[in-house]
Amino acid sequence: MEIELVDVSVLNKPTWHATHVLRPDLLVLSGSLADYGFMSPIIVQKSTNTIIDGYHRWMLVKENKHMSKKFDGLVPVKYVDCDSLEARAMHMRLNRGRGALVAHKVSDIIRELIASGAYEEQDFDRMLSMKYDELEILMDGTILKRKKISEHKYSRAWVPIEAPAGTVDSPNIESPPNSDR
Repeated sequence: MEIELVDVSVLNKPTWHATHVLRPDLLVLSGSLADYGFMSPIIVQKSTNTIIDGYHRWMLVKENKHMSKKFDGLVPVKYVDCDSLEARAMHMRLNRGRGALVAHKVSDIIRELIASGAYEEQDFDRMLSMKYDELEILMDGTILKRKKISEHKYSRAWVPIEAPAGTVDSPNIESPPNSDR
């Protein structure tokens, strides 16, 4: 795999990117870049210099003067020879393929990290932008119970699409008071 160091100013923001990073997560990403540097290159469409994957990392280096200075305005790039439709498809596949965090597994990891003695509760604010109330819920572990959907009875107020037959109260549909409705 060929990776080139490229000036951030030559890369183009995609007009079609489908990802959004919330501010707390952007702070985590920024801290990760500051602590570890680039762990993977930015993926760029060769013919247009349009970013396919890594937009938020690029944006942090481009717009944050501390990051720009740290990396000398350069980012690692892997160029891909593809058309704009392939670039869009690749963007979707790369981002969907990353998955999402699972709350009870995050809780297990947080508890392991704290139990190790290597991390203090205040470290999680810096590392993960995780305030104490969120950390407390994850450390407790009791709020994040794993429910087996097929064994749980749901009220009519909320019925998940995935709810198997028999897991929902039988509905009693109320007739309107006026016969004309």
